[in-house]
Amino acid sequence: MKAKSNIKRSLPVILIVAFMVIGVGYKLIEIQFIEGPELREKAAKTTLQYRNIAPARGNIYAMDGALLATTMPEYRVHMDVGTVSDELFFDQVDELAYGLSKVFKDRNPGDYERYLRSNRNHRYLLIRRKASHYELIQLKKLPIFNRGKYKGGLVYEQLNSRQMPLGKIAERTIGYYRNGIKVGLEGAFSPDLSGNPGKALAQKISRGQWKPLIDRNNVDPRDGCDLITTLDVRIQDVAHTALLRALEYHQADHGSVIVMDVKTGGIRAISNLGRTEKGTYFEDYNYAIGESTEPGSTFKLPALIAALEDGRVDTAKIVDTKGGMHKFYQYEMYDSRRGGYGEISLGRAFELSSNIGLARVIHEAYKDDPERFINRLHKMNLDVPTGVEIMGEPNPKIPHPDDQDWSGISLPWMATGYGVQMTPLQTLSFYNAIANDGVMMSPHLVSEMVSEGRLLKNVEPKVVNPAVCSKQVLTQVQDLLKGVVEHGTATNLKHPLVSMAGKTGTCVLNYWRTGETKEYQASFAGYFPAENPIYSCIVVVYKPKKEFGYYGSDVAAPVFKEIALKTMALVPQAPERLAVNPNSHGALAALPQEMDVLARNLNLQNPHQPSSQSLVLAEYQDSSLSEPTAFSGNTLLPNLYGVSAMDALYFLENQGIKVEIEGHGKVVRQSVRSGTPLNQIKYIRLKLAI
Repeated sequence: MKAKSNIKRSLPVILIVAFMVIGVGYKLIEIQFIEGPELREKAAKTTLQYRNIAPARGNIYAMDGALLATTMPEYRVHMDVGTVSDELFFDQVDELAYGLSKVFKDRNPGDYERYLRSNRNHRYLLIRRKASHYELIQLKKLPIFNRGKYKGGLVYEQLNSRQMPLGKIAERTIGYYRNGIKVGLEGAFSPDLSGNPGKALAQKISRGQWKPLIDRNNVDPRDGCDLITTLDVRIQDVAHTALLRALEYHQADHGSVIVMDVKTGGIRAISNLGRTEKGTYFEDYNYAIGESTEPGSTFKLPALIAALEDGRVDTAKIVDTKGGMHKFYQYEMYDSRRGGYGEISLGRAFELSSNIGLARVIHEAYKDDPERFINRLHKMNLDVPTGVEIMGEPNPKIPHPDDQDWSGISLPWMATGYGVQMTPLQTLSFYNAIANDGVMMSPHLVSEMVSEGRLLKNVEPKVVNPAVCSKQVLTQVQDLLKGVVEHGTATNLKHPLVSMAGKTGTCVLNYWRTGETKEYQASFAGYFPAENPIYSCIVVVYKPKKEFGYYGSDVAAPVFKEIALKTMALVPQAPERLAVNPNSHGALAALPQEMDVLARNLNLQNPHQPSSQSLVLAEYQDSSLSEPTAFSGNTLLPNLYGVSAMDALYFLENQGIKVEIEGHGKVVRQSVRSGTPLNQIKYIRLKLAI
């Protein structure tokens, strides 16, 4: 009875076990024969995949072939230790460790050997996250690795790193494209630069790591095409250096410079610098293309052209500047000089940048028909963007009588550059047209697109407007722009080596706010040489400190002048354009190579080439250039006569000398005799004059 009782108690357990065995067996049969093919296919997909191979991004070049942006190959290197035989591994692991230490110089051989031995069975052991192409070549020669991928276990994956070989030159214009954000040329031409990705079979090893496999269905990537830009790295360096020095001296918030080829509209240089909290400057935004502000007096040029073209005024017309203040309805306008200029011709009012002179003339000419004035501005393409290739250019703002905020003062204020809004590039595009005998060109940054040595696209210069004004008016305003430099607001630009023409601009940024310290924007737009111009240029400096000067003539014009002189020194065809006044005397500060080119262009002997890479100084008198001396790195104080205030200050303060400046313009007197050892000078006073 007891045995039966035990059997009865054991029967449920036996049945449960039997059912479990049957269930497991059925599941095995189901997996093997019913679900098996699907599961095996799914497993294969999770361990083997065709993965994208990124193509090499196309390069961006300057016009002379200098690399501005390029893709440098980097490699993530692993070791499939499991594929290396025991005999080979233990026989040569110490030699491999020694080689790795020698290539990377980050660990000693013992550390590398312990790392390799402790991971003997690792299938995807990390050797280097980012190895250069040169380092990869060295790795392939090392013991074990020289047996190749399948016997030596060397596995690597190419990565592409974007680099700018020339550093920060035109950084915002070259731009970038990452995480969907498009900036500059990299963003605008990203589809062309990107190329087409390839595909390669890869095996998943562990922890998201993939090992490339050789497969006949692998597809090589097609690299992106290259861009040849219109930028000239020599002019770019000149523009960047001149702007930086001015911003530092005037402690400005930010600034921009553009240099453009007059005949083609090709942008030769573009620099944008903003101030950091630490007082340093870097390219934080493309102000030249993206920042639209009230231009101030540089807009007096199109305003005057409109009135001349419509036959409403004549440059000989006498205008009363009303003692420096005039009311338009209930609003007061003040002239650029306290007390005004009295009764002067309209042409002279333009050269002296008289606000009241221009405003009164435009107001009288168009107050009964303001739309005619606006239509004339539109015919000069001032209401449309330039269409430059990179993104971020806003539309210009030209007020219209139909606007809700149009009022009786809109016309006179527009005549002086208020109420309108334009970017530096849009303003320069118009000045470039005046330099180009009235033909407005489309500003552009790319001249060619190339792939594997083949020309894919040639960007021809594009005419936007064949004549912004008549030939008669063009000749008049060209003479006035020369007059601004010869006897107007920019006489500090006069130089015996290079003739210049243009217009100063000074704009009060917060004029509508009462009780606040005024903030300014200083600018100069023009071209050089004044006869047969080669380049146009605009300089804009935003919020310079008032105590260091804020007028366009004091802040922006000296930058323009430095760019003009140094750029023309680099131009091969410069000799016939550089006119030297035989009775002139002064000094020129430049880089050594620039001074050497300048001497050759003038057919002068340059007996000494300083080894310094900083500024050098040379005096000129009676058409001859003196022997240049090191302007920086010199042990003796040079003769600073004729040197700009910025150049002199830059040199002296770098020597630790306290400087006091009196006046404006160039150095005409120095309190310490030239030839004095610099280490003996603690203080110097410089007298400046225009």
